Amino acid sequence: MSSQQPILSAIRSEWSQHAHNPQRTGYTNQVVPPPWRLRWIWNGVDSAGGVAKVTSTGSLPRNVQPVTGGGRVYVASGVDGVYALSELNGRTLWQRSGLGDVRSTVAYDHSTQSVYALASNGVLYRLDARTGRVQASYASNRSSALPLPPAIFGSRVWFSMGSSVFCVHKSTLRLIWRYDAGSAVATPPSYSVSRNCVIVGCQDRSVHAVDGSNGTRRWRSTPIPPVHPPSEPVEYTYGWPVIAENAGVVLIKARLGWERLWANWPQTNAQLRQFLTQNPEHQALFALRLDDGVVPYIALVGHGGYGDQDYLPMGPQPVVKRFPNGKEVVYTVVRATHAYDSRWDSHFGEMMLDDSTVPGLQGGDIRFIRYDYPPGSSNPFLLTDEQPNVSMAGDYLFGGHWEAGLALRILDRSNARGSFTNPIPSERLDTIATSQDSTACPFSPSHYCTSYLENTRSYDRGFYIYYGQGAVYDQYWSEYACYVVSNSNLYFRSADGAIVALTHGQPTASAEWRPVLAQARPQPRPAPERIRAEQAREWAGYETTVEGTLQFVHNNGKKVMLGFHNPHRGHFKILIHKSHWEQFGGKPERRYRVGQQVRVQGKIEWYQGDPALYATRPDQIECV
Repeated sequence: MSSQQPILSAIRSEWSQHAHNPQRTGYTNQVVPPPWRLRWIWNGVDSAGGVAKVTSTGSLPRNVQPVTGGGRVYVASGVDGVYALSELNGRTLWQRSGLGDVRSTVAYDHSTQSVYALASNGVLYRLDARTGRVQASYASNRSSALPLPPAIFGSRVWFSMGSSVFCVHKSTLRLIWRYDAGSAVATPPSYSVSRNCVIVGCQDRSVHAVDGSNGTRRWRSTPIPPVHPPSEPVEYTYGWPVIAENAGVVLIKARLGWERLWANWPQTNAQLRQFLTQNPEHQALFALRLDDGVVPYIALVGHGGYGDQDYLPMGPQPVVKRFPNGKEVVYTVVRATHAYDSRWDSHFGEMMLDDSTVPGLQGGDIRFIRYDYPPGSSNPFLLTDEQPNVSMAGDYLFGGHWEAGLALRILDRSNARGSFTNPIPSERLDTIATSQDSTACPFSPSHYCTSYLENTRSYDRGFYIYYGQGAVYDQYWSEYACYVVSNSNLYFRSADGAIVALTHGQPTASAEWRPVLAQARPQPRPAPERIRAEQAREWAGYETTVEGTLQFVHNNGKKVMLGFHNPHRGHFKILIHKSHWEQFGGKPERRYRVGQQVRVQGKIEWYQGDPALYATRPDQIECV
């Protein structure tokens, strides 16, 4: 591998494309050492801590990450096109609309000073990074609503669209080759520099390696065991291949069904390997050899994500870190049973890619990392149906949760560490909460609380985006949050689509950035006395009576959901939290049934992007 090192080390360290580089490792050696201070917030907040959105939807498309180059931050913003912001103060330098629906992270190229934006109509654009002017375009004559960010290396740009992978010249966007995968391509391409090959995952669950020079197939593999029923949504959608060059493998994560959440995960590598060997339907992360697509070992990593009720989406993608000795490991979220139920069994973790990095461990084995959450807990954990999206800078590990940005520094990964009972220790760093909802910490231009940081949960200390605004993410839900580190800034993209920029400094110092001034709220229009369930989105924020037919009834142990459509995502629903079940006789799901016509009275609010009414009393719901 030594002959490849000059090529690999030449990859720039700026976060200029999705997951940092064409290998999509999600890792950078650039660090922003704490303490941190606020630099600016975009698409989020006004001068009083209220909600002040910039984009048409108020949020950003799923999986969009901010990327940097030339002193600017570039953000794909769906139908609004692409924004370029100042790294220093977050001011909008230009916006390029009229491109279609740009749902994929853009890519910046240093040599041409260009931004590459892929629209869902299949057109790839090359924009002048200084002005946003369109310099060239290529129409693939295919389309996809998925996030499929382009990859750049050398003189070439690769992108996925429809059932094809395209390679174009980065200056002219002239087509060099097109590869037909024979199935809809579900992931963006990732590029291995050492093997000169492009990797993609497809809708038929196959993984393809394509020659980077001429577009011919190197290999095709299907790592997902053929044990899942046809009805189970097993897919690579909303993920991406991650390449570990020196370990010689590509990692690809599969989304599994909600029912795979419910399992008792052991606490040792030997037991985990036995469990996944005997229950292959729970295998969620796959390592394939770059040279031939063979799976060399079982990755001892389970599934999780921003799920609820009967839905569990794609969860965190693996991060690959390379150490000075050339060895590589994975950082991700792992599982081991120890708490209330299977939703309480996740932890940050490290996974081996060979049998020589840590004595006694082999490829696929994991090591647990102790993260102090809940703060001060003797049994810390992450929720499996809330697993954060992972990225990393140096020894700093980050987790993008839907309510908060989590951060920690790994302290000691010596060989004796990593078992469940002797985990790798870490230092919990400042959290970024969506909204500060405890008046014990008053509003400050620094957007920082030395204590009492609290949204719907307590986080001890850290930053907040909004003040006194509650669950902002429920209205502007995007199903994704992440951290990016680049050019002395730490960026947090929240689940409601805000971009928060932190840099090194005194946390309580007021930011030099000047947010928009708070404006008086317009007077509400009168609401109709009764509306249909399909009209609820239009009347969010108003009190009225909603009428419709129940199509979904489910108790997830925390709340009962009464849905007016099945699948329930994207539609109005009634939610009854556990604290109110006694009012409904203890089991609200037994009072209502699918096919029942109901009327529900109350204020229409939001839940994960959908209009929702939170019922607290049975007299709010009338069965017609």
